[in-house]
Amino acid sequence: MKYESYLDSPYRYLNIGEKAYVTKSGEEITTNLNTGEMFVMKRISGNKIIMHDSRVYTKLFQESIHQLCSMGSGALKVMLYAMATVKPLSETVVLNGPDVMVFCGIGKSSFYDSITELLDKKILCKKLGSSIEFWYDPNVFFNGNRIRMVSKSSISSLNLGDEI
Repeated sequence: MKYESYLDSPYRYLNIGEKAYVTKSGEEITTNLNTGEMFVMKRISGNKIIMHDSRVYTKLFQESIHQLCSMGSGALKVMLYAMATVKPLSETVVLNGPDVMVFCGIGKSSFYDSITELLDKKILCKKLGSSIEFWYDPNVFFNGNRIRMVSKSSISSLNLGDEI
């Protein structure tokens, strides 16, 4: 089966919208009188030390779990590789066959069958001009804050289009 390649991502960011900001305990909203911009100020302890989790992570969205449970083990391994290697705020992932096969412990035919399954399930789409770079569905997994990927003016149109 031949799969279409895309110059730009064919995926749409779903379920991103505006909501009212509610201040938390110890926070105050202030306005810059020169620019009109609003900021949240938070009281912090005197030592300015905060908790921080330095582990690298990629979000897996709960709505996609059912779809993933129906995948074969090879496709699931390739998807986990994609999740582990996707760069922050990137809409594409590089799946170089030899690297993926070694990392996942799968053979060449299993690798290509897995890519085909991920393309069939529309978790991946081919990127035009590359045989190893793929667009991935940011509603299945994403590394970073999806809100940074969309502009405020396009938020209203995000949920209107059909899913790929």
